[in-house]
Amino acid sequence: MKSMEERPEFLAETPATCVHEGNLRIGEMVDRTGVSERLLRYYESRGLLKPERTSQGHRLYRPNDVSRVRLIRLLLDGGIGTKDIPLLMDCVHDGMDLSQICAELDETLDRESARISREIESLELTRRYIEALAGRVPLTELTPTSAPASRS
Repeated sequence: MKSMEERPEFLAETPATCVHEGNLRIGEMVDRTGVSERLLRYYESRGLLKPERTSQGHRLYRPNDVSRVRLIRLLLDGGIGTKDIPLLMDCVHDGMDLSQICAELDETLDRESARISREIESLELTRRYIEALAGRVPLTELTPTSAPASRS
């Protein structure tokens, strides 16, 4: 098979940045976001990203998709599942007025905020136990009532 240089010009695929000014190919998205191609495709399958396609079927991402992927990662890292992220993305990322448009969002945000607060409390207690075990704070500061509650 001929290399790109040996192909006739009309058969050579022009880079997306030339044909679709400002858009990014999947490799460029990987470079800019640090997210693998596999994850980008997964986000697309879950409706979190909606890249355009070239006539050859290659994905083209908009420049604002870089910040969108970063927000997706932030939400996932915070424990929010891919099931809830589309609702958050539709309401938050697109700059909509949450109180007027996304009533369902309130429940999700309240649930996630409470879950994160429980995680923080649990992590703080674990840190105090570690500090006590390391001799940095007296064990007497830790009481049985400060033990982590079971998660439900």
